[in-house]
Amino acid sequence: MSNKFPPVLLAISTAVALSACSLADNGNNNHANKSVNQPSTQTQSTPAAQADSAPLFSNLADDDSRKQVQEILQKHLNKSDVDTVMTWAADYNHTINNTNLTQGFSTAVPSYDAAAIDELWAKSKGDFIGTNCRINTFSLLKDNIQISGADTANDQMLFMDHDAITTGKLLSSDELSKFNRLFAKVKTEPTKNVQVHAKKMQAHFVGIQFDDNATMLSVVFHDDIDGDYLFIGHVGVLVPSNTSHLFIEKLSFQEPYQAVKFADKNTAYAYLLDKYAVDFNQPTAQPFIMENDKLVKWADEKPTAAS
Repeated sequence: MSNKFPPVLLAISTAVALSACSLADNGNNNHANKSVNQPSTQTQSTPAAQADSAPLFSNLADDDSRKQVQEILQKHLNKSDVDTVMTWAADYNHTINNTNLTQGFSTAVPSYDAAAIDELWAKSKGDFIGTNCRINTFSLLKDNIQISGADTANDQMLFMDHDAITTGKLLSSDELSKFNRLFAKVKTEPTKNVQVHAKKMQAHFVGIQFDDNATMLSVVFHDDIDGDYLFIGHVGVLVPSNTSHLFIEKLSFQEPYQAVKFADKNTAYAYLLDKYAVDFNQPTAQPFIMENDKLVKWADEKPTAAS
């Protein structure tokens, strides 16, 4: 059976790319050498500590890493929700024959052949395109957060998510309404000022009670294709783990699950910003990072004396 959404998906419009959680890293880390202000509410790490605490990546492709991640997540999240997502991850890894996946945790940043993986997935799953970052994040957090006002959601950007949810029978009708409310696109202003956009997102999140421990870490994009809107283009779940933090994400419909260990929250913020805030001299604002309903990092921050 032919694949409903082939790899050329990555080359189509920005709106569709955003909806698929599939804005890919260009590999250049364009902001890696840019001075950026660390949020004053977060503990600062010294440069030496950061150099000795590189992120550790896992694709949950071996028993030890799966067990470790599952145990960490179940300390903070509903056990059944964690089991569901871990089952999805195991099925994904099996379906793509562990192509390009890491064993255990490694400091090496993974690289994936999305076209080869997509072909394997489509051959086995047909019209079911799988899950993406938003579906997995919601499925992990749905019993940890309270969502009201679900009838007012603008879910136009979520059409691919809806296709996956419907085909895979992944969420109940009530859960789908809450999913739409959480990830709806948000009307904003034609400006590059991230502070303006962050206030719009905070207003959107009013009526949503987040968990302060297991948090939603979002990359928010500004789109002006059909008016000016904000949209969560990538998202994952961040939880504490002993002296570090564990972040779990599904990179895209085509790409794998990643569990990433960070020495501190600032390192997690920087990882997402470096990956997604790529400057194409666009008229819209650069992507910015929110933890739950709080702005925590953005590309045009200015260094402070404490940095």
